Amino acid sequence: MKKIINKGNHMGELVVKSNDLINASYNLGVVEQRLLLLCIIAARRKEKILSPSDIFYIHASEYIQQFNVDRSVAYRALADGIKGIYDSEIKLVSNDSKRRVNIRWCWKAEYDEDNATVGIAFTEDVIPLISALEQRFTSYDIDQIAKLKSKYAIRLYEIVIAWRSTNKTPVYELNDFRNKLGLDVTEYKTMSNFNINVLNIAMQQINKFTDIKIKVNKHKKGVKIVGFSFEITQRKLKHQNSFEPSTADIFYKLTDPQINMFGNQLSRLDELSYLAVGNESYEALASKIKEMLRDSAQQKQFQSHLKNLGFKP
Repeated sequence: MKKIINKGNHMGELVVKSNDLINASYNLGVVEQRLLLLCIIAARRKEKILSPSDIFYIHASEYIQQFNVDRSVAYRALADGIKGIYDSEIKLVSNDSKRRVNIRWCWKAEYDEDNATVGIAFTEDVIPLISALEQRFTSYDIDQIAKLKSKYAIRLYEIVIAWRSTNKTPVYELNDFRNKLGLDVTEYKTMSNFNINVLNIAMQQINKFTDIKIKVNKHKKGVKIVGFSFEITQRKLKHQNSFEPSTADIFYKLTDPQINMFGNQLSRLDELSYLAVGNESYEALASKIKEMLRDSAQQKQFQSHLKNLGFKP
């Protein structure tokens, strides 16, 4: 099979994962997660339906550019990271927690030292979790996690960002939350160790380097912490829109037919799938977006998409 290798520039591209995958349990280090996200982006660029025979290659230069790491570090990271992905498993749990399934990320992993590339072929089980449009997905810009150094920070960002449309997450029971972060039962067993080495570091990095700020709520039974939930605040980064005139006062007065048409179209965009809650249908999401288009504050997030869909102010 011919190798298709793109050497960089994937800055600012969307990572898209099924909510089932967001809520799954798996233990991947920072390097493994970064490589996996680059491979998911590569898979999204493929115009045809994905197949287990497709191999997605990442060149060292992509990793260096996206995550701003030293070249010598990147080459070693590629070799170790691809092996880590191959060895890792995903633990999926049904909504009622009665059905548990373990699957693998990939069935093939390649490392080409001469060409400084790695490649993976996703398993048949994973392909629907990164590509099937009929499911509910969470998406985010890969730049948002580029500076996160903690593997727990990357996972926590993904878990929390799935609920950004509601500005708060549900309550995660302690053991379930630990599993989602990829913690073994023997790791950071005491709450003090968990707070210091996992939760606090992850939150500090998210609040410093990403597009959201989060606040944790600790839920107790008596004096014992039994769960966590998070409040989410979207924040405007310093570099955002620095090259564009301010749109703070712009509001498009759409007609009812326009709202109906664009609301339906917007609900089908991958990059807006984060607005869906749980297994919300396209019809329910479209109805929600139509109401948001009528609101001057909420409409702003859709204005660039409206122009791409052909709307002319």
